[in-house]
Amino acid sequence: MDYKFVKLEQKPHRLDITLNNPPVNILTGAVMGELITVLREAAHDQSLRVVVLKGEGKAWSAGADVSEHLPNRFRQMLDTFTELCELVRAYPIPMVAAVHGNCLGGGCEVACLCDFVLASETARFGQPEIKVGVFPPAACAHFSRRIGLGRALEVVLTGDLYDAETARQMGLVTRVFPADKFAEEVDAFVAKLTANSGAVLRLAKHATIEAMNHRADKGARLVAEIYREQLMQTSDAAEGLGAFLEKRKADWKDR
Repeated sequence: MDYKFVKLEQKPHRLDITLNNPPVNILTGAVMGELITVLREAAHDQSLRVVVLKGEGKAWSAGADVSEHLPNRFRQMLDTFTELCELVRAYPIPMVAAVHGNCLGGGCEVACLCDFVLASETARFGQPEIKVGVFPPAACAHFSRRIGLGRALEVVLTGDLYDAETARQMGLVTRVFPADKFAEEVDAFVAKLTANSGAVLRLAKHATIEAMNHRADKGARLVAEIYREQLMQTSDAAEGLGAFLEKRKADWKDR
């Protein structure tokens, strides 16, 4: 299928999805619709171990289309945006946002719902919605889990912009890399993930999210059940343990 607003690049065990809505990759309803379609299809590809989200041009994404926020249009936009954010947040395999330039508004929300946010030193993050009389729904719903209530409120209520290192210190960003080595450093980080079993990556992410959504004691029991009833039934668990004991490299089958 041909897409107008996203570019796809398949690599070994990895899919790169690049936002392509110049000049600053505004997240219109059409752009978000294509992202949803691509992500839903990729979720069924058992050979994939990681999805990387990128932005074409000078910005990762300057946010959603303000014209689609107007009272006569916002309902469809909000439904589509909520669907996209929930898809990213609960995606079955690791998601990496590789961010350069401005990452604002809805773009910041989508990027920071990924499991890892790798930022070029050129990146800037922020939720300026409050300054135009609205608030960022996904940031309100999820940022407190990532960075704590106080910092989430600061981001949402001030509308301030943050450079990459400040965003890392706040907890929004995982790593910051020099601009001239950004692509190389992203590839090196992603390679650490793709070196592992896709089946085990999926289960480890699932277990972590399940535990977070429950009390500590119930979460621990759920993780133990996933370990016992799902992880140890995979061929890759047996392969990995056997390879370690035999002092050889594991041959993952992603199942």
